Amino acid sequence: ICFSLSGCPLNAQTIKKGKISEELMTIKLKASGGIESDEEIRHLDEEIKELNESNLKIEADMMKLQTQITSMESNLKTIEEENKLIEQNNESLLKELAGLSQALISSLADIQLPQMGPISEQNFEAYVNTLTDMYSNLERDYSPECKALLESIKQAVKGIHV
Repeated sequence: ICFSLSGCPLNAQTIKKGKISEELMTIKLKASGGIESDEEIRHLDEEIKELNESNLKIEADMMKLQTQITSMESNLKTIEEENKLIEQNNESLLKELAGLSQALISSLADIQLPQMGPISEQNFEAYVNTLTDMYSNLERDYSPECKALLESIKQAVKGIHV
């Protein structure tokens, strides 16, 4: 009979079997834990892959947006430059119109339309509208004085160079 468990060959075998089974259990746990970790790693790899694809798509969309923004900014600058040219052209035309208005006022200063005073800056628009109406309706039977007046206006306006 053995007095010490560690010195007994039967007991030593039982202890070795216990240690081996503990190690196997540990390995099995590690292996099964490793499988779970491998599955988790595969799952994480898939998520990373999806995130990378999503990031690439977002980056491509951002590049498209940046290109569109750059194009819009360029178009806006072009439009602003065109607007400046149009404004300058309008200013020139307004100055030219003012000069023509003054020339017309000077040319027609001595001619008085029926029921209107002499042409001036204050009644210029009404005077021009009346003249336009008279010239639009030349087939109307005007009095000899009106016909003479229209002929005088034609002669006065001939001197204005546009």
